[in-house]
Amino acid sequence: MFAFELIKSFPNLQTLEITSSCQKNILVPTVCSLDVDYNTMGMFQLRSVVFTYSKASESEVCLIKYLLACSPFLKKIVIRPHSCLVLGEQLMFARKLLKLHRASPNVDINLC
Repeated sequence: MFAFELIKSFPNLQTLEITSSCQKNILVPTVCSLDVDYNTMGMFQLRSVVFTYSKASESEVCLIKYLLACSPFLKKIVIRPHSCLVLGEQLMFARKLLKLHRASPNVDINLC
């Protein structure tokens, strides 16, 4: 996923907003494993993130896990579904996200 490389290129970024595209027939490879040790990666200065996901995919889970694990100063992350997702997909995605490790003990995770 291009987003990983782009975010790594701006380690001092404090505010980030990402919106995924909702295209049903495009295969997006999973670029990371959910078992990756994110403690070995660089730390970011992120304070606020807004992420609109489109597929509730493993790649999107990995990206959020990466942001949470590498952002010790993160205060708020808003995670909202694209309008193309049905409620069942949204609930399954939310359950996965709530289990993720957070580098910041003070982060407020807002699942819209």
